[in-house]
Amino acid sequence: MKKPLSPAAAASQGALLASLALVTTVTSPNHAFAQTTEASGNAVALSPIDVQAPGAANTQNSSLGISRLPATVQDTPQTVNVVSPEVMQQQNVTTIDQALRNVPGVTVSIGEGGGGQNGDQFRIRGFEARGDVYQDGLRDFGVYTRDSFNTEQVAVVKGPSGTAFGAGTVGGAIMLSGANARLGNFATGTLSAGNGDLFRATAGLNYQLNETTAVRLNVMAHTNNVVERDNVGSERWGVAPSISFGLGTDTTMTIAYLHQQDNRVPDYGVPLITRPGTTMALPAPEFGVRRANWYGFDSDRDDTTADTLTVRFERKINDTFTLNSDSRVGIYSREFAATPVSCSIASTCPANLFDGNPATVPMVAVGGPGPYSQDTWGMQNITTLTSRFTTGSLRHELITGWDAWYQDDSRTSYAYSSTRPTRSLFSPSHAVNYRVVPSTSATANRDTDGTTLALFGTERLWLTPEFSLIGGLRWDHFDTKTETYPNGTVAVPVTQLSSTSNTLNWRAGASYEPTRHQNYYISVSTSSSPAGQYITSAPTPLAATTSDLDPEQNILYEVGAKIGLLDGRIGLTGALFRIEKDNAREMDPLTGDVLRSGDSQRNQGIELGITGNITPEWVINANYTFLDSETTDSATAANIGNRIQYVPRHAASLWTTYEVMKDTPTNFLLGFGVTYRSEVYLNPANTAQAPDYLSFDAMVSHNIGDKLRLALNVYNIGDRLNYESLFSSRVIPASGRTFTLSLTANY
Repeated sequence: MKKPLSPAAAASQGALLASLALVTTVTSPNHAFAQTTEASGNAVALSPIDVQAPGAANTQNSSLGISRLPATVQDTPQTVNVVSPEVMQQQNVTTIDQALRNVPGVTVSIGEGGGGQNGDQFRIRGFEARGDVYQDGLRDFGVYTRDSFNTEQVAVVKGPSGTAFGAGTVGGAIMLSGANARLGNFATGTLSAGNGDLFRATAGLNYQLNETTAVRLNVMAHTNNVVERDNVGSERWGVAPSISFGLGTDTTMTIAYLHQQDNRVPDYGVPLITRPGTTMALPAPEFGVRRANWYGFDSDRDDTTADTLTVRFERKINDTFTLNSDSRVGIYSREFAATPVSCSIASTCPANLFDGNPATVPMVAVGGPGPYSQDTWGMQNITTLTSRFTTGSLRHELITGWDAWYQDDSRTSYAYSSTRPTRSLFSPSHAVNYRVVPSTSATANRDTDGTTLALFGTERLWLTPEFSLIGGLRWDHFDTKTETYPNGTVAVPVTQLSSTSNTLNWRAGASYEPTRHQNYYISVSTSSSPAGQYITSAPTPLAATTSDLDPEQNILYEVGAKIGLLDGRIGLTGALFRIEKDNAREMDPLTGDVLRSGDSQRNQGIELGITGNITPEWVINANYTFLDSETTDSATAANIGNRIQYVPRHAASLWTTYEVMKDTPTNFLLGFGVTYRSEVYLNPANTAQAPDYLSFDAMVSHNIGDKLRLALNVYNIGDRLNYESLFSSRVIPASGRTFTLSLTANY
């Protein structure tokens, strides 16, 4: 049931429409497209990567492609991890979460079925990042598992980044760069097949219409079952056309559309079990239960559709001023039903598992909320003016702008006609003995909207050619409203809640760059997380106990160095950091509701990395993170001093390739990878644990002439039992040993 827009929401929409009008005016035929060699802030204007160029494999030389962060990774005074297009191709990445396995410190959570994300729910340095996924610098409002077919590069900007991105970003932000139209003519296609009934086809066609205009079309079809997980799989397809105008000129505009449809079986993993006489809960397979066991019902489903339209505009007014205005409208739908289960100490399940009597079968209890349907739409505009000028001997880079977005989420809940039965922990039945019926709850229908209006400014001042100071401020007005209704035609909502907050975040830092391949920096930055910010991905965005909570406050201290060797072919990075979080919220593991705020948390550590060409044939990308986390204050005294849930002490990733007999008919590219994460606690009390994760991967590819590439990838070579998606009462076992054979054609 829809309601009139609030004044703040109307202002947000007005800002978006005004920005689109500005783009239309500036790009009218009266404004000529002048030639320029200046690199565009929009990723679409970047030339294709030349892997033979010196330093091309060094991801520190990458651009983030958005006007709010205009520097290269090398020049950005903050830890940034980049997963390059080459690495994504070599690993045959199919989803964004697969790409992020190359970034230590990023973990995946399951989410709650009542609205939490069963797909892309990430944590960065242990802190929630489910609302911190950005496509081409703009928020992706939807709740779905993102395929990688239209993504060219993945970057993770770590640490609170409130001045650049706004609400959230406690551990950082995930930035996806779209594979949009660019100058040149090329076509590419890949066919992949593997165990788990995997079949995947992707294709991309880019065509240059004239000297400054190009179009591109990317398509994808995919089906697979997860190896070593019963009944779990996905069938999806997508299409993404784009057109770019004014490429290589002072005025560029890209219009990009994305449609992705996914029908998948949601996997809520295996329950945790506390053995009688012990205090530490562990995943059920640690006690002999099959890792492949899926505890859902045949009616479980996660059907999603995502449609986004993005317009990115850049106008280089003169040598001093550059205007960027980027807008997005997204429409998303979801039909969801899932089955989390438990084997809790309060039931007979653990006792029956360990009593040694085969006649007493341990039975898991079914939990979680009922099915629901969800319709979401949102729009956003970010407009920035970049000013580069000098005052006397001082050089300035001043970025000012606004960020306005509006989001609406409508949800209809359903119920089961009868109680779902308990099932055997060892051999669960998936048969359905119930019907899905309309919910009789007084809060069966929910409508929530949220509006943000923000103003920001960042200044970088070079006191000398080598030494610069960075400062930034961002003010956000955040407004959320939610109403609930019963089924039927009742016009008056049962509940009406709202939350309004104004936050001010800042950043400050200094950078010393004695050469173009050296950057020594110190940085302090903040971010805020207001109540009700997770409109689409929280079971209860607002409740009576949360609507008046103060925003979470987060601050990052970081000291680091980025050094390029061998004329920039190799990039070395190192950083010491500390994140402090106040007013931390705790979620009820069954309902997902926020119980209280007031806890304080601290996470500190070190990050080390190396990226680039050791020799012309040998490329390496390796990162290591050490995390020392602690709950420093809590309403639950016993939790003080404990490690923060989901935060490992050690995390590392390695991907390295070596070319054999390059440019000969017998050429081979050999690849080897390692992903490691030490054990993690799954609750604030540190009484539940997921064991360490270790996976070895390998790849061999062969170029057949200059048009075809044949590749074999093997993941989890040792078929090790790992757990990759985590929650407080259950975990999802990772795929077993998986093979993929792919053939790629490039023209």
